[in-house]
Amino acid sequence: MRSLRFILVTILTCLVSAAAFGAGFSIFEQGAKASGMAGAFAATADDPSAIFYNPAGLAQQRSLTVLGGATFINFTNEFVGDPNSDFTSGVEGKYARHTFVPPNVYATIPIGGNLTLGLGAFSAWGLRTDWATPWAGRFISRDADLKTMSFEPALAWQSSDGKIAIGGGVEYRRGRVILNANRGTLNPFTGRFVDVSNTRLESEYANDYSYNAGILWKTDRFRFGASYRSDMDLEFKGKADFQQISTGNTQLDALVASQLPPDQTISGTVLPFPSVTAVGVAFKPTDRWEVEFDVTHMTWSRFKALTVNFDVTPSANFTRPQNWDDSSCYRLGANIKATDEWDVRLGALYDENPQPTEAVGPLLPDSDRIGATFGFGYHHGPFIADVAAFILHFKDRSTNGLNADGFNGTYQTDATLWSFNVGYRF
Repeated sequence: MRSLRFILVTILTCLVSAAAFGAGFSIFEQGAKASGMAGAFAATADDPSAIFYNPAGLAQQRSLTVLGGATFINFTNEFVGDPNSDFTSGVEGKYARHTFVPPNVYATIPIGGNLTLGLGAFSAWGLRTDWATPWAGRFISRDADLKTMSFEPALAWQSSDGKIAIGGGVEYRRGRVILNANRGTLNPFTGRFVDVSNTRLESEYANDYSYNAGILWKTDRFRFGASYRSDMDLEFKGKADFQQISTGNTQLDALVASQLPPDQTISGTVLPFPSVTAVGVAFKPTDRWEVEFDVTHMTWSRFKALTVNFDVTPSANFTRPQNWDDSSCYRLGANIKATDEWDVRLGALYDENPQPTEAVGPLLPDSDRIGATFGFGYHHGPFIADVAAFILHFKDRSTNGLNADGFNGTYQTDATLWSFNVGYRF
């Protein structure tokens, strides 16, 4: 049987790997108008979701406005084992069907002649990797779920001529992680590997603060926007619950019961979130067309190592190197005024991933991805409605025989996203 320390280290490593996410767990779709333009919105920033994309854009919104919505995210993922691996040769797996729905709600409130207050709530980090049963990788991860929610007040000012605006806000972020995985051992009576326990690890809610700031400059034909959101750390505490699974063999079950770890708590596990910098340039070639190009940069290189501290068994404390890389995303979007009430939007992106090959696994099979978007907007009097569709194709990602758990193969991932927002200007 595996030792207590080995089991605990495996479990907590899974927790952190799930929570550390990467580009695959950054949810940039925090407004349907921006999503229809592939997130190229730092220079446009002309609806209340500017709180997320560029708070300076709030200054150009001179009416009391409420905007709310959500994004429906569906992933498909298939795993094909490495035919040269004794462990994964012939192994296949796929995600279970599930929909992840991060919400958003915003409000803009003009103050005086040149100031606008913004209030926002959004979920910009999270996702889920839920593998369908039966799944050979269940001993590494069966179901990992990361959820966060952010709340932010922001304030923006613009010059009297409306050409220059600056803004900033303070973000309060709250999140937690839930992980389910099975543990197994070799049955000495049959020579087969069998499931002996299920582990559920649920962290408490962790929270921290960050800030964001932005600038906007515009003329009749050109717009330039830049924003920065600072990095932050969430320090998680959690508890691992162990539930024995009967093997049908009385002797083996008794052996498992005698060595099954007791419930364990952890503390001091710090997960770094990257800073996010976005720079965008927009151009209006005609009165009805506006095209924007953005570059977004995330500082994942600050995630160099992971340290886990056990409250009950400090001898099991460990540090594991991570050595992630910074990543960038390149976004191109267009907004076309089809009529006085209807807008049509198009977009495309290329998004780099920061994950080293040896970290690719069932918890996070991340990869570079390309995306295409389409959307439309309707505005009649005080009423606003926006809808966007987003298709993401991930490049096939092979572990190249380097997976730290020996679970080698190739992951094939695609995603579809549907965003909507409705709003009202008072």
